[in-house]
Amino acid sequence: MEIREISFYKQFVCTGGKCEHTCCRGWMIPLTGEDVDRFRSQKGRLGLSLRAAVSNRDIVCFNKGSGECAFHDRNGLCRLQIIKGHEFIPEACRMFPRFYRNYVRFEEHYMDPACIKAAELLLANAADLSLISHEGIPSSDPCTCNDDNDLLDKMLLTRSSILKRLNGINDADTLNMVFNDIYSYSSRLQRSFLEGETDFLSSFPFESFHSGEKLRLFPFDTDVFRSIMDTSFYHKRLERTNPFLFRLCRLYFDRYKSIMSSSASWVETFRSFMNDNKEAVHYCTAYYTYYLYLYFLKSFEDYSFLKNASLGMIHTNMIFMFSLLLSLKEPGSYPQSLPSVISMYDRRACFNDEIMNEMYACLNLL
Repeated sequence: MEIREISFYKQFVCTGGKCEHTCCRGWMIPLTGEDVDRFRSQKGRLGLSLRAAVSNRDIVCFNKGSGECAFHDRNGLCRLQIIKGHEFIPEACRMFPRFYRNYVRFEEHYMDPACIKAAELLLANAADLSLISHEGIPSSDPCTCNDDNDLLDKMLLTRSSILKRLNGINDADTLNMVFNDIYSYSSRLQRSFLEGETDFLSSFPFESFHSGEKLRLFPFDTDVFRSIMDTSFYHKRLERTNPFLFRLCRLYFDRYKSIMSSSASWVETFRSFMNDNKEAVHYCTAYYTYYLYLYFLKSFEDYSFLKNASLGMIHTNMIFMFSLLLSLKEPGSYPQSLPSVISMYDRRACFNDEIMNEMYACLNLL
């Protein structure tokens, strides 16, 4: 099978116990049937610990409370891996942060930026985000039952066109304009599909599309940020499950509430930040570009063109906002702090459908 890997895929090396944001804390660890069977077959004290750690409520998993995994030891390492080896640990742990999408004809390989090391590699390679192709054995089962290869080919061409449009963006106004084009184009694709247009994807070639009314899509206005922060994205239990993100949220609610409550003060602060950190647009563009690599083809499965494109804009804006607020508290911290912001934000916002649905609804304020 053709394997398409993101350009920095083979650069990843897990930092193990030295990782400042371990993947053993902050979320549930889903278990497959094979995981559960393997754990239940263990005897002795380890078997008792494994059976006690498995939760069967809502989802079969370790770490249901999203705090710290019971097998995360004081040295920051996995006790199961130390005792039984890498192949024994849950499949989700063996794969992370590797991100596979098998479309039968080809498989795409990425690194999930919810891992801080993957986020660092994303930013270090921001100028060269491309796919490298080779022949190999797939690492995952097919991710879709859609066998419309013509549609898949059109979506791949559309993704390439959008990614090309994102190249060479140097200022916030241009990024906002491109976001407008993508948003408007996705809206028309969605409407065309819902109206039963059979050739809806090729009806509006991206290169020739020009949006009409301009929306403020980068950065969002303060009312959109406020609406998003009022969703279940923020919760007090983050203080235990995701302390870094909790501190970022408290910067928003406590320390810089006055800035975010006034459009005028937000625009002034935003402009000042951009003047001092001209690379910020480059990193925001790279993050959204990478998001499209990971998730644009999700519409091949669910036909949610507008939602899938828009969620990436929401995530880009939220990461930008948190990075800006952190730089106000800790001058000179940008962009060194950006990998932490990306990885901790992604863990909360990109793995919870309920939160993403609430965030998406906030775009009604545009």
